[in-house]
Amino acid sequence: MSVPGLDELLSEEGWPYASTPPVEEGDPGRFHALFGRDSLITSLQVLPSRPDVARATLRALARRQGRVEHPGTLEEPGKIGHEFRDEPPPQFVASGWPPEGPFAYYGTSDATSWFLVVLAALGDRALADELSEAWRAAGEWLAGALERGGGFVRGGAGTWGALSQQGWRDAIDPVSAQDHGGILRPDGSAPASPLADVDSQAAAHAALRALGRLSGEDRWERLARELRSRLGELGPEAMAVEPDGTVVEGAGSQLGWLLWTDALDGPAREAAAERLCAPDVLTLHGLRTLSSDSPVFGPGFYHRGSVWPFDSWIGWGGLRAAGRAAEAEQVRTGVLGALSKLGRAPELYAVSREDVVSDVPLANRVQAWTAGARSALQRSWDGRPR
Repeated sequence: MSVPGLDELLSEEGWPYASTPPVEEGDPGRFHALFGRDSLITSLQVLPSRPDVARATLRALARRQGRVEHPGTLEEPGKIGHEFRDEPPPQFVASGWPPEGPFAYYGTSDATSWFLVVLAALGDRALADELSEAWRAAGEWLAGALERGGGFVRGGAGTWGALSQQGWRDAIDPVSAQDHGGILRPDGSAPASPLADVDSQAAAHAALRALGRLSGEDRWERLARELRSRLGELGPEAMAVEPDGTVVEGAGSQLGWLLWTDALDGPAREAAAERLCAPDVLTLHGLRTLSSDSPVFGPGFYHRGSVWPFDSWIGWGGLRAAGRAAEAEQVRTGVLGALSKLGRAPELYAVSREDVVSDVPLANRVQAWTAGARSALQRSWDGRPR
């Protein structure tokens, strides 16, 4: 089966660019590159009909996997990279990145986790054997990151500046970000770094369980149980955890990630599902990245209030897993309806407090994991680890 809009996003090697170049006037088209997180999640979304995309993405990222310690690029042995280009983006140069030469950047909290999740989901033993050195090194990186982070995977800026927050809600400086990207405390100040965002912890939990399936070793399930216990103690308002243990509050779509990965048990799981279904997060057109009740919310803010189709796809799967069938169906049909109204495959969109959908000008018009989310939602494929 084909995936509408996918072919225009694929490289010659078969992995997906995060976005197309600009397709119309006003389209930023700024992510036409290999992004670890984006390309892996897109691969998972289209896995049932296009497993070749996952194979190409896994091989491409394994070839570029970290081999050495580099404090500028944040390369580390076993780490899967964030972004690869022929030259650095202007905003990175402005933050201190060398202006010449190829761009290989490893500032990501979760690409390594998604690499492991996708490899396990593919279920291709031959490819797992081929990439055995890569996934074992990725597992050791993840275990080391949890140990260094006090039980959480954390991301902080390197010596060349760039991203200070490194989950999917990434930002160089969330306070000054004109797109309102990244994570802020409710008072509008920046949380301390290195920050542990909840989304990345959910991905790490899924990765640990994936490692258990790939390796057959009990060690990984033990680490998953420990992480699950820590996450259960945070409560449903948690967006991130600062180095001193302070919880940055901000209920939002991250709760769907926790449900998607089975990263909560018992009462904590039910509390997360209940909070995710509250009307300040669950709209008629998808899940808000941040509650409309938050002091730092804006319906079109990049990471602090807008709706991202890929993010809502994960939340849809999480709600289904939590037994919230009606709310899950509201997310599925709401996102598909919004995409039909807006056209193309926008990176994100705004939903007002009155549930009116509108474009966000800074959004790329054709984003890979939006095309993937549309296909997956149409086919009722949630990609959840089983």
